[in-house]
Amino acid sequence: MNETVAALLQEFSLDLYRPIIRRNLDLGPALPPRAGNLVKVVTGMRRSGKSYRLFQEMDDLMRAGVPQERICYFNFEDDRLGRVVPATGDQVIEAFRYLHPGLAEEDGLYLFFDELQEMEGWGSWLRRIVDTTKATIYVSGSSSKMLSSEIATEFRGRAIDFELLPFSFREIVAQDPSLAPSLRAHIQTAAQAARLQASLDAYLVSGGFPAAQGLPRPQASALLQSYTQRVVARDVVERHNLARPRVASAFARRLMGLNARQLSVRKAENDLRSAGLATGRGYLADLLGYFEEAYLVFPVQEFTRSLSESTTAQPKVYAIDPGLALANSRAGVNDRGQRLEDAVYLELRRRNPGGREGTISTLRTKGRGLEVDFVVGDILDEAPTQLVQVTESMDDPVTAQRELRALWEAMRETGLEEGVLVVGNGLDATHESDFGRIHQVPAWKWLLFS
Repeated sequence: MNETVAALLQEFSLDLYRPIIRRNLDLGPALPPRAGNLVKVVTGMRRSGKSYRLFQEMDDLMRAGVPQERICYFNFEDDRLGRVVPATGDQVIEAFRYLHPGLAEEDGLYLFFDELQEMEGWGSWLRRIVDTTKATIYVSGSSSKMLSSEIATEFRGRAIDFELLPFSFREIVAQDPSLAPSLRAHIQTAAQAARLQASLDAYLVSGGFPAAQGLPRPQASALLQSYTQRVVARDVVERHNLARPRVASAFARRLMGLNARQLSVRKAENDLRSAGLATGRGYLADLLGYFEEAYLVFPVQEFTRSLSESTTAQPKVYAIDPGLALANSRAGVNDRGQRLEDAVYLELRRRNPGGREGTISTLRTKGRGLEVDFVVGDILDEAPTQLVQVTESMDDPVTAQRELRALWEAMRETGLEEGVLVVGNGLDATHESDFGRIHQVPAWKWLLFS
């Protein structure tokens, strides 16, 4: 028996992590243990709360009467393990059964494998465990590759994935005793609305990473910067064996500053070269893909280009978290409007889980080339279902006319009779024309209730 593995199993206790903050990510009912079971995979960026979502599931099982002796949790990222190989996983199950001698062969297990991507050849190992073990299996990982090519190759429809992002604004509000009652109220008083607006302002600065909540801003910024550095170092440079780590770090910082803006790979190449960093467009395009795999940023194409493989298309990029983007940007680069648009994108992503690539796109009208921030819909049949525009304020008549004109034209071209205008600082309003109706909604209200 591997004594290190046994020691790690023995030292784990769910009580060490209580109270467990519940996340708004439904994994569905727990499946009864059996061989060949469907694997539930929770993925997301490091430190976004994946482990605690597994703890939440374990807590629910225990509340439902599952004995703790049948629940095995193991974190494969623990540095005491050294090199993690399939034999390590076998030793985990062997040691767990050894430590619980009362388990009969027919007793099914509940297996929770955290950061399993750290195991070399994890996919084939897990497939063997699924095929040969009477178990209900949950897995977490910090790479979207666990959602796509590797899962598709190894499991062929026998795994279901769940994406966990950092705390949403609604989750932040739910944790505040003074604000949580507002979530149950259909109508907010002026004082409640003001408090919710202030909370949104704070959220756009601090973001939703769990460990950053409540820290003084300098400490929170340092923590969020360390998260980005770790993702670049571990999940990009080390995993893909890259030879130019300084380019990767510089490009990541640039993407944080571009949050919610269009990326020109050509311009990024020229700027990095001017700074003395030798690179090329192909290398930067690869880096963008690696950053997306690691959940650092999400490129979003125009609706009509979402199916194109052309490397000349210039996507907009959105960070995994508005606070992370701010902490990793140069002073004055990442403004509030960008972070508000980022928060809206992330909320749309939460509300449209499991969609095909391109479910959320930007849209440029065919008539006058006006931009709508987000169009939601299936790109395969080019049938958008929702148009969402984001602006910081409607106080300036020129800005108001620009935002409305883009929505009106997009509604006319898509045939949609309604559009949504999310306003960072503003009031509810309805705008009507021959094309339909635009619902203007304060951002705090849209993020909480729409």
